[in-house]
Amino acid sequence: MLMTVEHLRKFVDTEAPDELLAEHLAALEAAIRQETHNTFTERGFRHVTAIQGGVMLTPSLRILTGDTVQIGEQLYTVLPDSMLSPAPADTDSAVLHRVAYPPDVVMGCVEILRYKLSRAGQNAADRAGIASETISRHSVTFSGEDAYSGVLGVPARLTKFLDRYRKARF
Repeated sequence: MLMTVEHLRKFVDTEAPDELLAEHLAALEAAIRQETHNTFTERGFRHVTAIQGGVMLTPSLRILTGDTVQIGEQLYTVLPDSMLSPAPADTDSAVLHRVAYPPDVVMGCVEILRYKLSRAGQNAADRAGIASETISRHSVTFSGEDAYSGVLGVPARLTKFLDRYRKARF
């Protein structure tokens, strides 16, 4: 999990319901992982365990409640008593990798969500980065600062923090 809704509310003042913020966080996490081709798993940490009924039978001392682990391509959140959410299929040998996002990625995501939530009520022309528009002979000038990035749909200046985490895709 990128961060909890409670952690996000420390930085963003909004009246949006918790369910909406949780969906925004999940979508942003998936988009960042797709955009950077980076899984953000901790190098050198690998834990093999059996899973029955969504519970790790041999929990690791380094995996804490609230952590995110990756099994295969799927992400799971560790709940109390070593339960995983959503519950994975039962297996005798699952390889867990702990996912940890660097602080600058977390704060960059806070800025992206702050931008998206503040712009949610504005009309499409304001969100499109239009600096000026002339009616006669129809001329539209787009602002250079608000060049929008592809996947995330926010100005490119808000996604600069991801550049150092991009991995080559072969």
